[in-house]
Amino acid sequence: MLRGSQTPIVSVLLPVWNGEPFLAQAMESVLGQTLTSFELIVVDDGSTDRTAAIVHGFASRDERVRLLRRRHEGFSAALNAGLASVQGKYVARMDADDISASDRLEKQVLYLDKHPACIAVGAWIEVIDQEGRHIGLKTYVTTHDEISAALLGGISPIAHPTIVVRCNALRAAGGYDARRHPSEDLDLWFKLAARGELANLGEPLLQHRRHRAAMGVRDREKMQAMTLAICNEARTKHGLRPRSNGMIFAGVNADGQYHFECARTALIAGSRLTAVRHAAAAMAAEPNHLYGYATLFACAVPKPLLRYLLNLRASYR
Repeated sequence: MLRGSQTPIVSVLLPVWNGEPFLAQAMESVLGQTLTSFELIVVDDGSTDRTAAIVHGFASRDERVRLLRRRHEGFSAALNAGLASVQGKYVARMDADDISASDRLEKQVLYLDKHPACIAVGAWIEVIDQEGRHIGLKTYVTTHDEISAALLGGISPIAHPTIVVRCNALRAAGGYDARRHPSEDLDLWFKLAARGELANLGEPLLQHRRHRAAMGVRDREKMQAMTLAICNEARTKHGLRPRSNGMIFAGVNADGQYHFECARTALIAGSRLTAVRHAAAAMAAEPNHLYGYATLFACAVPKPLLRYLLNLRASYR
């Protein structure tokens, strides 16, 4: 634990809004890190559940935990409020529904220490469902050149909850832009890439949880539209033609959207049986929408052919 006026190496930023179901497990995964010189700043964005009580319980036992309570202003505002109070040389991100590997911070800090030109490093993720069951391993490109190419291709090449970034670079980039919600992370990658190198470690260092209330599930269409706008602004600056929007298979039912997201991940990164199970559940949740049936049909396509078709589709957007 930190003692007295000792400055932490890492400040872990964990914004949360009504995160009671998974928050304790997320915090435990941070407090169990092999790198012990850190502060955990939990920014409570106006929660109405037991979020604050859970954090207070941890803070009473571990002085590395700090709680910032705010009125509800949204994800970007919560992150920027936390950023204003960090003390560490590095800033690590963490979400209230994810689980960090015990050696995550140690490995990422070691990488940044060894690569001074790199200002931010992410990692691969294991995607799990809301019960904690494995869905699939999601991999990302690892080098700065690959990440830069992916950004211009309209792909977010870093998993936001895995990032560890140099604090001075994050502040110099202006932090998070609320106008880019819910793709403020993609906007940040472009700003950071203009200031230094970005990288990913080629191993899973975080379990990323899919569940019905997750932002990536409930705001998928809005996220895709904002991602396209950010990408096309950058492409225009580089003299590239804008990309077009792809078809979005999405319904309005929370159960259907959740199972669709799980099936989509499992199709590429996990087991075919898991994909079929979630596709069938998506169909049952919204039988009058086509996306569940389309997903189930995709489960019958061999994985190499499916990857080829998805890449071909992306190249024509």
